[in-house]
Amino acid sequence: MHSLNKGEYSGNILNIIECEGIITSKTGYEQDYDKSYHYHTNPHLSFILHGAHTERKANSTTIQTNKDVLFYHSGELHQTIPLTPQTINLNLEIDSSFLTKYEISETQLHTAVQKNSGTPLLILKLNAELSLKDDLTPNALYTLLFNYLTETNVKDYKHIQWCITLKDILHDNWNVNHSLDALSRTLGVHPITISKHFPNYFGCTLSEYVRKIRIVRSLDLLKTTSLSLSEISHLCGFSDQSHFFRTFKHLTGFNPKTFRKL
Repeated sequence: MHSLNKGEYSGNILNIIECEGIITSKTGYEQDYDKSYHYHTNPHLSFILHGAHTERKANSTTIQTNKDVLFYHSGELHQTIPLTPQTINLNLEIDSSFLTKYEISETQLHTAVQKNSGTPLLILKLNAELSLKDDLTPNALYTLLFNYLTETNVKDYKHIQWCITLKDILHDNWNVNHSLDALSRTLGVHPITISKHFPNYFGCTLSEYVRKIRIVRSLDLLKTTSLSLSEISHLCGFSDQSHFFRTFKHLTGFNPKTFRKL
């Protein structure tokens, strides 16, 4: 068992970028690497870009695969065991001094990860912004992170049936273009009610929410299939390839071709 300080990981660090206490890094894990239990002094998130591994924590053992995001509290003991010849993670680490300065708790951060299915997009966008590393980078990083946390500060809808049903529809039929009128008829709720209250319960507009779902789904297709970009854009419900490219770039900071090579 050992402690890993800021910017240290048990796998091979392929690249690392830091600015103002926000760090992103890409790490690779081969099956013969050191699998001992360890913990990190800072909280961090790991987005699995490629491969799969078994993740062991104090009270759980889970299989994590491509597109999953894992959250680790500072000091949380864990063990990572690769299940494929190589696993590659994109990590987001936030220095504890940054959290203290802006009065952000690890619990808030963990809750945001649990609530927000678009977390991979945040990690990618922060990595893209850090790669630019200019005078505007700090403000861009703060805006992205603070907006992400704000999006999850929403009303609880567990007792509001139309919200529960709507979420299921959007996630189960993520590549279908649902009209507001059709959703209204299915839910038995007025279109104005859906449009007006959706951001209060989901942290963004209906169209923004659907775009995020589709781009997150496209990440898996880009990494695990040989489908063309045109085929992926069609499968993900975009009107054409250029629309897919624009949306992907806006939400991740990368174009699909670059992400596929990441």
